[in-house]
Amino acid sequence: MKISSIDCNGVHSNLYIYENTKLQLYLIALPELNWSLEIDTTLNEDDINEELVIHLFTLLDESTATKIATDIVKSILED
Repeated sequence: MKISSIDCNGVHSNLYIYENTKLQLYLIALPELNWSLEIDTTLNEDDINEELVIHLFTLLDESTATKIATDIVKSILED
């Protein structure tokens, strides 16, 4: 599991990313927002980003959702 800190609406929040290789999915959680999502690990970077923005946009404005989604994708892709 990866745990990192991201800026979430001006508040540094913990981001949790669990990769389940058997089921080929990521479980992503932002407790500060009471938000989590399962997403397929076979998606490419742009598709992951788009999925994240769509789901975050239900809670946040578009620019904030886009920024957080970009930060999450960076965290997923870093080794």
